Amino acid sequence: MRPQDWISLGACALLGLAAGCADGGAVEPELETQRASVAVKVPKSVGKKVYVHLMPWFETRATSGNGAWGIHWTMSNQNPDVVDGTGRRQIASHYYPLIGPYGSGDRDVIEYQLLLMKYAGVDGVLIDWPGTINAFDYPKNRANTEAVIAQTASVGLDFAVVYEDHNATLAYNGGFITDKLGAARNDMAYLRDRYFNQPNYIRQDNAPLLLVFGPQTFQSPGEWTNVFSPLSQKPTFLTLWYESGEAGGNAKGEFAWIYPDFTAGLTHFYNNHPSPLKFGSVYPGFRSFYAAGGWGGPTWEIPHNGLTAFNQTLDLAKNAAGINHFQINTWNDYGEGTMIEPTREFGYGFLTSLQQKLGVPYSQSELELINTLYQQRKQFAGDGNKQAQLNQAAAALAALDVTQARNILNGGGGGGTGVSITNGGFESGMAGWTTWTPNGTSGAAFTETYNGGHNSANHLTHWSGAPFETWTYQALSGLAPGNYKVRAWVRKGGTFDMARFQVKGCVSCTFAYNALGTYGDWTQVETPAVSVTGGFLEFGFHTRALSGNTANFIHMDDVSVIKQ
Repeated sequence: MRPQDWISLGACALLGLAAGCADGGAVEPELETQRASVAVKVPKSVGKKVYVHLMPWFETRATSGNGAWGIHWTMSNQNPDVVDGTGRRQIASHYYPLIGPYGSGDRDVIEYQLLLMKYAGVDGVLIDWPGTINAFDYPKNRANTEAVIAQTASVGLDFAVVYEDHNATLAYNGGFITDKLGAARNDMAYLRDRYFNQPNYIRQDNAPLLLVFGPQTFQSPGEWTNVFSPLSQKPTFLTLWYESGEAGGNAKGEFAWIYPDFTAGLTHFYNNHPSPLKFGSVYPGFRSFYAAGGWGGPTWEIPHNGLTAFNQTLDLAKNAAGINHFQINTWNDYGEGTMIEPTREFGYGFLTSLQQKLGVPYSQSELELINTLYQQRKQFAGDGNKQAQLNQAAAALAALDVTQARNILNGGGGGGTGVSITNGGFESGMAGWTTWTPNGTSGAAFTETYNGGHNSANHLTHWSGAPFETWTYQALSGLAPGNYKVRAWVRKGGTFDMARFQVKGCVSCTFAYNALGTYGDWTQVETPAVSVTGGFLEFGFHTRALSGNTANFIHMDDVSVIKQ
């Protein structure tokens, strides 16, 4: 049975065309020196191994090597240079990355992605690997893969590859090679010499783990014996579900994937299908962009229903008695709508659900902090001193020293200790915040995605076409004695009668405040420091516009409290 022939995760596999397929032909670099620290594994209550399937095939103009956007952002007809009023580029997906379209080989992006995986409870990353043939965008995808591998150990994640044997057929049909088996043997030798010997390469049953997305090219046991002939030790080799017969005794098991029968097929595979080793499949739904993007491919859909589909497949895999490993499909296949990394549409929801169901002692707060690290990497690109501080923050996150990382990221490398607040990035709406008004205009305070948030999709807005006054605040208790100040990122236009970012250290205290000016772009502001002796701190935004003017707006985001 070959239910998955329509998916090939290599370059141009959906089209099988050479024209327009190359995103650049850069030769892969040597594995990079790590931004390393002593990484610590994230504790969790679920003992099963959790891996996530990563696509390394995305390119921007800056990363592609040829000045063009990569085909997985454009497909046949999308243009990411077209930007709408919310700052969203036109990409080949129904969904939009929280950090915007990116290049898979960008070191800052990789750091962001791997740290998010770590704090969500993921044990390792299974990277879709194109092989070593110099055709289409395979070399660039391989280089991106090696950029990812270069950072896995320093973050504390393991890795393995999912081999695209179908790429040999595409390259053969395109005239790039004449010997498919020879090309595959070269691939195995490369894996042996470059990947299998790395300390954090995933080993299963005392052999390196290797998955194949198929098989689609080599479909007999003899062919796989030939392919593996350069290896002194065969890998623990997994095919797609119901396909292991094509590899015969070379296959040690199978892994589940995405199919229209949804949980029915997964349940049958888990409970009824005999296989020595089975990997489960967890995914958030399926909604491809292929037809809209001018590509061929499936048109069926598995509705996401918010987080419901994801939680259903996660619970199935987590609770299945015969499943001790599962793969999350996928981290970032935007073309098929199976991504779980943060997006404008789903926020951090898939990752926080993982945290809760795997028993990880972290929450969205740490995920937002990782986003802050990424944003500061980009904001201070070229600033060597700042990047050195950010290296320390990344090392602290790898070592699970969240307090130190928050101190660096919120305090610029010193000058205070971060204090945990609720929903400082407003990704959970108004949760944790209270709004007061003296004149019934509390509706002027709300969260939205208009023009994008500072580090993520949402932000707090104070706006109305009619006169209003509103005060959005949060109060903390149980704080240690000391001096505290509050920081936030603000964007503001129009004329207000009052616009204050204010704080006080006791219920009866007078507010200390920063009078907010006009900021055409996100600008970090902070309150004066106040003394806390009774454990109480209240802070927030108080605005008043006595004239009804639609030009009066203020956006607030990424609020943090610092103990000096």
